Amino acid sequence: MKKRNLSTVVIYSVSGLLITLGFLALFSAIWFVNNFNAVVDIDAIIFTMFSDMHGVNTNIVDQYLYTAALPTVLCAAACITGIILVPKLIFKYKKSEKKPVSRIYKTVTLSSTIFFCLTIFGICLYHLGFLEYISARTDTTPLFDEQYKNPKTVTVTFPEEKRNLIYIYLESMENTFMDTENGGALEKNTLPALTELAKSNVNFSQTHGIGGAKVTTGSTWTTAAGITQTSGVPMCLPEDIWISGLGEQHQALPGLTSLGDILHDQGYQQALMIGSDISFAGQEMYYKQHKINRIYDVKTAREELLPSKTYDDGFWGCEDFYLYEYAKEKILDLAEGDQPFAFTMFTIDTHHPAGNLCEKCDPTELTELDWTEAENLQFETVLRCADRQINEFILWLQEQDFYENTTVIITGDHCSMNTSYFNEYVSDEYDRRVYNCFINPATTPKQAKNREFTTLDMFPTTLAALGCTIEGDQLGLGVNLFSGKPTLSEIYGFEYLRIEFNKVSLFYEENFYKKQQQ
Repeated sequence: MKKRNLSTVVIYSVSGLLITLGFLALFSAIWFVNNFNAVVDIDAIIFTMFSDMHGVNTNIVDQYLYTAALPTVLCAAACITGIILVPKLIFKYKKSEKKPVSRIYKTVTLSSTIFFCLTIFGICLYHLGFLEYISARTDTTPLFDEQYKNPKTVTVTFPEEKRNLIYIYLESMENTFMDTENGGALEKNTLPALTELAKSNVNFSQTHGIGGAKVTTGSTWTTAAGITQTSGVPMCLPEDIWISGLGEQHQALPGLTSLGDILHDQGYQQALMIGSDISFAGQEMYYKQHKINRIYDVKTAREELLPSKTYDDGFWGCEDFYLYEYAKEKILDLAEGDQPFAFTMFTIDTHHPAGNLCEKCDPTELTELDWTEAENLQFETVLRCADRQINEFILWLQEQDFYENTTVIITGDHCSMNTSYFNEYVSDEYDRRVYNCFINPATTPKQAKNREFTTLDMFPTTLAALGCTIEGDQLGLGVNLFSGKPTLSEIYGFEYLRIEFNKVSLFYEENFYKKQQQ
């Protein structure tokens, strides 16, 4: 191949690659903004990049392929074809002999594609918040040094008769889905049962009615939400994540003392159940690292509960109505023991993008609606079904012999990522918060209403609900809400916490990532 032809091939190849990367960045950013950007932080993207992707929600993958990858291929192919054909058309129009592409054309082509790629990347980084994130990562925060209360040095006193704990994370469950009369954002209440449970039991709220917790940076996806609510600290990424990944020897925050560690030391039997693959995004690593060894997920559910059921539609999880039956079986096993037990459960049916329609749902005819309307109607149908199922499960718990000595906590893990639904039905001014309900707690709150709090506060509040006395009423960065003591968000404001959690904390890295538990 002649040198001149070789240079042409190289320039076309480089230009084609830059064009493809530019369009991929553009359509990926559009996909992310349309689906996640309202509630998910940049650190969630980075965390996922360095996590085990086994068990990922295939619906989201399919959606990405259709709305980002496919347009990238089509647009890039069109542009690359145009670049190649333009000189040929020019030569044909001039009726001149075919000659090598001119040096000027090659220079313009390469310069234009470089400019296109850099411009698109800059726009995408700005709109996704990467520039703000990168700027924040150049600064450090003293917040953890000054405010973190180490559970190893704080005295936590359990009652003589230890209470059982059932902690239920409802996937993406917000107060938003209630009607405006009950503190939600909708005309009709899709969560009547959860509304009544909140009214009849303890619900911490930012208003005088039903309310919920704000979700900080580092708590906006399931893995991070579980870490935040069980340890009182957000999931902050290490400064050298590009080199070291998520922790030394693939450990999950080995220096952190969590709820699981505390309950283990107090002799609790512990189990965790989740309707998805527990290995996804480091969840299994975290819970096993922190003393929860009985773990049940979609794999064990399908093996033990549904050996003959097939999933031809490619569904990636275990439906909640199966999961609740599975949970009853495992809870009864735990209750037969002589030790107190703690059972944690994550539901999945209300997961983005539109929830999972199960055989217990009561769907309206969807075929005559356009895609967006059908998706939103399906989501509301799934919400109503989830509401009925959790209510039935609570009624079952209340019939059990162990219930009198058991505290049940229901909470959302994080805010919903169903952006299309919120764009359609919820005002941008609405203050979205995750649901909380404390059933049968061992104490009563001094002030449950008109509070500002975050999911960080769930850690000490959970222990208080079990009847524990906490020295200073603080653990991690959380405050015991039953105590009435001001939370960090009441002292500093939520926006301050959001900004500080984006910064680098040397204390966090030295004590949680690198320090081994004794």
